[in-house]
Amino acid sequence: MAIGSGRNRISGQGKPSVDAMNDESTASGVTAEVVSDYLREHPDFFNQHPHVLGELKISHVGDGAVSLVERQVATLRERNAELRRRLDNLMSVAEQNEALLEATQEVIVTIAERGSYEDLATLFCDLVRKRFGVELVAFYWCDAETDSEAVAVASHLLGNNNASSGPLRSHELNALFGEDKSEGSAALARLSTKSGGDAIIAVGSTDAVRYGIGDGTLFLEYLGKIIGSLPINRVSD
Repeated sequence: MAIGSGRNRISGQGKPSVDAMNDESTASGVTAEVVSDYLREHPDFFNQHPHVLGELKISHVGDGAVSLVERQVATLRERNAELRRRLDNLMSVAEQNEALLEATQEVIVTIAERGSYEDLATLFCDLVRKRFGVELVAFYWCDAETDSEAVAVASHLLGNNNASSGPLRSHELNALFGEDKSEGSAALARLSTKSGGDAIIAVGSTDAVRYGIGDGTLFLEYLGKIIGSLPINRVSD
């Protein structure tokens, strides 16, 4: 709705009179008086259209209070506060990513230096639990010597995917992590070593919403690929 037509409807009159038109008339016929009248009759205009304040350029003259300028400053302060919140959030995420990268590097380097096929499972669980503060960690080789129930449950949860995450039922939580709880959640990923050994790695929680659909899978899958690419050989009996 154009401001000029709005005033016509507010006043209940037809077109503004010729006397109302002055030298400040624009090509559309809107005058300073029309705009002024409209704003007085609609004191909530800037509340409904706050973006207009950010586009106005108003000089603050005199010692008296200028409410429009004060509102404009308040709007700019709100925008600045929002930008500050976004910046703080970005900095927080950057710090978390840096800590995650450092922890990942330590896990990978330690496994590369000390890891063997036989002790990889124990070493992986200890490192991930310590460096990432994960509540539950599991590593299962997919061979005849491994707990068949845990591998069966993990394989079912993964399906045809390389990684998966989501809530767990009681028997699934118990099979994977040995936790006798009514519910939980986990993220799982496949791992294949150069020596041909296949495994499943998992991190979990007794909190059913800790690992939602897709949560943690990208990182866990990445960690599995890196560890799988390391020269980890199986010692012959």
